[in-house]
Amino acid sequence: MLPIADASPVQLRNAMVERILAAGPVPMAVEAALRTVPRELFLPNLPPEVAYQDRTVVLKRDVYGNPVGSVSQPSVIAAMLEALRVEPGQRILELGSGGYGAALLARLAGRTGSVVSLDLDEAVVHRTHECLRVAGYTGITALVGDGRFGFGLRAPYDRIIVTCDTPDVPQDWFDQLVEGGRIIIPLHLRGLTRTVAFTKVGGILTSDAIRPFAFGPMQGFGVPRRTTVTLAGGARLNVGPDQDVDIDALVAALAEPRHTVGTGVILTPDDTLLLSLELWLATAQQTLGRFHPDTRTDQQGPIASAVPPGVPATWTDDTIAYLALGQTTGTGLELGVIAYGPHRVRLGDQLAHDVRAWNTEHRGQLPTIHVYPRGIVEKSPPPGRLFNLPSAQVLISWG
Repeated sequence: MLPIADASPVQLRNAMVERILAAGPVPMAVEAALRTVPRELFLPNLPPEVAYQDRTVVLKRDVYGNPVGSVSQPSVIAAMLEALRVEPGQRILELGSGGYGAALLARLAGRTGSVVSLDLDEAVVHRTHECLRVAGYTGITALVGDGRFGFGLRAPYDRIIVTCDTPDVPQDWFDQLVEGGRIIIPLHLRGLTRTVAFTKVGGILTSDAIRPFAFGPMQGFGVPRRTTVTLAGGARLNVGPDQDVDIDALVAALAEPRHTVGTGVILTPDDTLLLSLELWLATAQQTLGRFHPDTRTDQQGPIASAVPPGVPATWTDDTIAYLALGQTTGTGLELGVIAYGPHRVRLGDQLAHDVRAWNTEHRGQLPTIHVYPRGIVEKSPPPGRLFNLPSAQVLISWG
């Protein structure tokens, strides 16, 4: 094998694809696109050996440090393209531009298909144009526009792919997607982001794939903002825009003694288990967010460290409880609960009960997520937890 510094871009590209395939198969068409599109031309300021690493490259950040332009991690792109199921001749809308993803989509759609790539940032679109020109992809339409409204002039689309976290599903996405079409949305709900693949049937979006991928937040005036509140000693709590937090009361709670409880549930090294558990807690708990403890609240004890990165947490006006990892059992780590505040025993025990319920009834399962446009409700919807978004309703159902 050649040293990385001496390898050609084609060799580096094929090595990247082999690493992706080692983690699991991908469709032949996706593999062929990954082997063909020159990723290094979309990252011209990086050495080729860096461009072909399996990592996201941030191109631009906003004033808060959030990425507003990036070229996504190749393995994540491969998984999203697999879930999107692009076929030759299809019309595709990409919301959030960077160039590399659009070039892959164009390869999958072929000469008879079309790709529109939309981004709110003019500088990102200008860069996308230039990279696509250098790479020889002149048939892709890259435009400045607010992704929340899609691009009606080229609608309808067979496939829509959203590459930024969104706390809403705008009506235009429903309207511009054909019946039977597929859309991938990094849905930010109750402090969690899950990238979900949906099919539109009867005007309703129904999921068939859920992955733990997260991206930068959607930009634009009027987009609901995720909220991060700072508590005691640098501890932070990420919550959705629809959830209230009494900061002073929770700061006071974290100064009180803590209540710890083991659940008896063992978490093995499988990220799909935590993906399933967090979605279950999002449906079972009245509040849910992601807590980042400080060193004091994460001190050693019967239940030791919080689940990284951040930890699922629930709270009331004056009490907070969150998941933590206990002692190693040889096969994994026991999930436990840490709770602070005047009602720490009740809230902590309730959270532990819900973890045990997941372990008994839903471990290894993922729910079905239905998204309804405002004003549309099924006559006999499946049982589950319904969440109101600004433009839609989300139903999480465990069957």
